[in-house]
Order: sequence, then C-alpha cells, then structure tokens
Amino acid sequence: MSSAVAADTKRTVHFHTTDNVDITGTYYPVPQTPAPSALLIHSVFRNRTNWNEFCEVLQQNGVAAFAIDLRGHGGSTRKLTADGAVTLDAHKFGGPDFQDMPLDVEAAIDWMEAQPELDKTRIALIGESLGANIALRYAAVNPDLAALVLFSPGLNYRGVRTDDAILQIGHMPLRILVSEYDPVAFESCKHLIAVQKESGLLSATNELITCTGNLHGSDMLLHVRNLPQIVVAWLKQVFAHAPDPSAAPATAAPSHGTPLPAK
Repeated sequence: MSSAVAADTKRTVHFHTTDNVDITGTYYPVPQTPAPSALLIHSVFRNRTNWNEFCEVLQQNGVAAFAIDLRGHGGSTRKLTADGAVTLDAHKFGGPDFQDMPLDVEAAIDWMEAQPELDKTRIALIGESLGANIALRYAAVNPDLAALVLFSPGLNYRGVRTDDAILQIGHMPLRILVSEYDPVAFESCKHLIAVQKESGLLSATNELITCTGNLHGSDMLLHVRNLPQIVVAWLKQVFAHAPDPSAAPATAAPSHGTPLPAK
C-alpha cells in the first residue's frame, strides 16, 4: 500500500438514517484535499468488506472511499422504533424493506458531504447487483452525483426496479459492467442501455462494458484482469472533467461491449 496513506488508512464510521436505522461504514481517507470520493454499496446478503480491495485501490489513486453496510447486513442491524430498538435481519426482509435502502445511501452521502476534506461536487456512487439497483434509484433523484458505476444491475431485484430510474439520471456519467454469461444481469444491462439510448439521454461518458465469464457484481473486480484500473481511470477522468448537468447531450455514440479477458 502507498506510504502516502499509511498514517490513516481507514476507520469505522457510524451514523443514522432518517428512519432511525444505525448504519456502519468503513472510510478510506486520502491526504489530498479537497478530495474526490466514492460511496460503495454491496449486494443482498453481502456486506461492506466485499469492497475492501477496491477501496484500497481507490485510496491509492487519490479517491477517498466509503463502503457501508446496508440495513439488515453486517454492522447495520439496529433500528430505533417507538417500542424501542429492534434487530434487522435482511433474510427476513420483504420488498418494502429493500425499497427503503436508498435512505441508507442518502445518510451516507450526507455524512460524506459533512467531511471538510471531501469535495461535495465530486462524489461517485458505485453499486453491485441489488446495490447497483439501489444506487441507480438514488441517482435518479440526486443529479448532483459526479458519476455512477453499476456492476451487474438488474431490471428488478427484490422489488427495486431500474427500468424507470434509468430515464431519470439525465446525462450523469454512467458506467455499467456485466459478465457475458451472467444471463439475467446481461439481458438487464442491454435493456437499460437500449432504453436510455432510445430516450436520447446517452452521453459520451455512458458505456456498457461486457466482461468474459459469468462473474457477478464486485467479483468481477477480483478476477477480471485490469478491471479495477480501468474503472479508476474512468472515475479520475470524470472527476477531472466534471460535465455540466445543464449541458446539451453529446452526439457521439457510446462504445458497447468491450470484452475483457478473465483471469
């Protein structure tokens, strides 16, 4: 790991959502300020440790990372109600519980925006699988995000839909990554790009990357050669040239289906 971040490599953070769920996260700061940053959202029945290696890659490249446990997962299992504290277990969740998860993202973004060392105008949101769907739904009503990276999103995971949300993100820089032989996610991603293209909302920074193999979600970062570096390079480019959300749509067609060899 880079000596530039060795003094304060990461720390655990606790905060609350507007509906009184205690959320736990791990923050990976960087020495340069004001710093760009990324919030990372895991999938169902996983937790924030899924992102450990990629968070370190982001940190070593000057991007502060913040990975959280969604409600009912990892360290985010306590909710205060009128009858006292209750324990949340995602294995017992129904559709409405998953649909409330954007509140976890909202609280995390609020925490990040309150950190003086972070640049509020350069916050990216990264999600995998269900977490990708949640990230997209949050982005649909929060156009100030600098970028959106989605690993293996679906059209409908656990009642969290994306086919309507994809039309609401405007010209936000977007990168979608999916494996060629991950059938549900692959067909979902093709549909999402097609819907956005038909709407005229695609911009020059929108792209679907197709990886070989059948890996799902953040597993692609661990086993697809050079993929972490490709994602980081794109994020740094977006952070360096943040587009004006009021700008007219680009006329250049995006590149689709960039194959990457699996290890």
